[in-house]
Amino acid sequence: MHLLHRKNRFEQTLDSAREYLPDPGETEFARGLGWASIAIGLSELLGAKQVEELLGVDDSPDCRGTLRALGVREICHGVSILAEEKPTEQLATSMWGRVAGDALDSALLGLAATKTKKPFQFAAVTAAVLGIGLMDLMCAKRLSDRT
Repeated sequence: MHLLHRKNRFEQTLDSAREYLPDPGETEFARGLGWASIAIGLSELLGAKQVEELLGVDDSPDCRGTLRALGVREICHGVSILAEEKPTEQLATSMWGRVAGDALDSALLGLAATKTKKPFQFAAVTAAVLGIGLMDLMCAKRLSDRT
């Protein structure tokens, strides 16, 4: 019996999203996300109180410490991505690291959602994080397919 290869829902979703996004080379796409990672990381590291205010969560040493740790992680991902100048296995691995970080960020946002005092702003930030996460996932998959 001949079985037809069918794409799973995840691959179908990625294929659909690609229609609406520009198609720069994998390296340029990754480098843009690397710079975004550094910008996000610096915001979390140096402006933890402002990020708390934006999310509408209470200012606390634990929350600021968590945001700063996430900022250091983001900066490290960015540096790792920007260190590569062509599509390599290392670049793909760095992008998958960002995807893993996005999963952590999403879980932490889920926890913070129960504590926010600014649900509209919180939803906007969450939507941006999920959008960047989708771009990270697409880039990591493209790089993995290529290398």
